[in-house]
Amino acid sequence: MKRPPATSEYSAGGVVYRRNGADYDIAVVQRARHNDWSLPKGHIEAGESREQAAIREVQEETGLDARIVSSLGEVVYFYRRPGGDLIRKVVYHYLMEITGGEPGGPNWEVSEVRLLPITDALTLLSYENDHMIVEKAKGMLG
Repeated sequence: MKRPPATSEYSAGGVVYRRNGADYDIAVVQRARHNDWSLPKGHIEAGESREQAAIREVQEETGLDARIVSSLGEVVYFYRRPGGDLIRKVVYHYLMEITGGEPGGPNWEVSEVRLLPITDALTLLSYENDHMIVEKAKGMLG
């Protein structure tokens, strides 16, 4: 039996930072249903731009308000749904400066939010793609 071709999904989010002395802290989120640590991101909704989705998702997942400073590019990967469907996932990442808000408490998507120095965040993040995006952001921040 031939499987159907991959379905595409699109998300946006990014590296959300604030200056901390000579260094920078970035936001990372723990997603209980995936048992992982990742960068804040989520689905782009109908009628929304990538940038609008990134800002909204960061606010929803972290409680932080942020503005986009620059694009960090996109990451493409594949995964299978529990039913077996192959999904092609495209995530658009942005370098985003915190402009307000406080890290939020648990919600239906995120069990914990942490603001950590970049080196600590790199230790905690679960995925190589997130490491790559954070390293790119680190280079841009200097």
